[in-house]
Amino acid sequence: MYTIGQVSEMFDLPISTLRYYDKEGFFPHLVRKGNIRYFSNHEIEALHHSSSA
Repeated sequence: MYTIGQVSEMFDLPISTLRYYDKEGFFPHLVRKGNIRYFSNHEIEALHHSSSA
């Protein structure tokens, strides 16, 4: 599991962009604990596919 900050660094994306994607429903299975979003390998894979398109 990765935090939004870690994913932001991995993909060189602003955290605000990842929050926008979440708000728009691009990550329907995103795990939340309190106010923290945790990205699984499923979300990471989806981002890999979208960044290579």
